[in-house]
Amino acid sequence: MSDWIKHDGGPQPVADDVWVERLDGGFGLAGFMPSWNWSKSTSYRILNQHLIDAALRRGIELGLEAAANAIAEKQDQDLREILNIDPETIAREAQDMGSGKETT
Repeated sequence: MSDWIKHDGGPQPVADDVWVERLDGGFGLAGFMPSWNWSKSTSYRILNQHLIDAALRRGIELGLEAAANAIAEKQDQDLREILNIDPETIAREAQDMGSGKETT
């Protein structure tokens, strides 16, 4: 639960699906309380802030995990390309280098 936040009127300060408690006694989902008049000055607090914070952290974790997986996949692909070199070609080039021949 967050601390009390002063709202001096104007548009609704939070998303419709945020659970809030208003100092004037209102309690519920911010966008679904038809009796609430956000244009009046009031104070409110977000009741599900911990869930919002947890969702934000989880989203960041998933993004970082996806980035790490993409990097690992690229590294694996690069390694597979390196390992896909024909050993006979390497041996032939090594033999040619030892004999002083230029490879083309």
